[in-house]
Amino acid sequence: MLISSLVMMAIFSPGSVVGTMMEAGKMGVTMCIEFIGIYAVWMGVMQVMDDCKLSHKLSKILSRPVQYIFGKTDAETEKNICLNIASNIIGIGSAATPYGIKAMQGLDKGDKRATRAMIMLVVINSTGIQLLPTTVIGMRAMAGSASPSCVLWPTIVSTFIPTILGVLLVSAIYRRRSNG
Repeated sequence: MLISSLVMMAIFSPGSVVGTMMEAGKMGVTMCIEFIGIYAVWMGVMQVMDDCKLSHKLSKILSRPVQYIFGKTDAETEKNICLNIASNIIGIGSAATPYGIKAMQGLDKGDKRATRAMIMLVVINSTGIQLLPTTVIGMRAMAGSASPSCVLWPTIVSTFIPTILGVLLVSAIYRRRSNG
């Protein structure tokens, strides 16, 4: 796609190739710098939650659903799963990554195969339920949108349905495997 775009630009507007590439690079750097502020705020919120032991309270609130979905795990793994899911829910997937890695390490049974709980964590992270899409709202605000948060309800619906379907599908597949 990149090569075909460059070829088409070179054919139809050869003078604009370098200028367009420079402008796109400038836009990319500007966007990265603006995202630093968004991520710094949300990473700070997560760190304050962890320092104030709110992560333990969140783990207790989410422990029943997590135990139901992932089965019995140790307290640290359960906490990491809860923080991973919570980070994704508030729209900061990059803050969820370290918790997801720690949770995956806790779920690893030393076998060469992924466990049901590991697959479930991948599915939940891939479908990524979000109640507050902070990154999308931030991008829309940076682009000058008159209503950057108007994506809230569509995001909730479009992430909730695949997450539920993914969890149900993994459960059905494992239920069928254990019965068959």
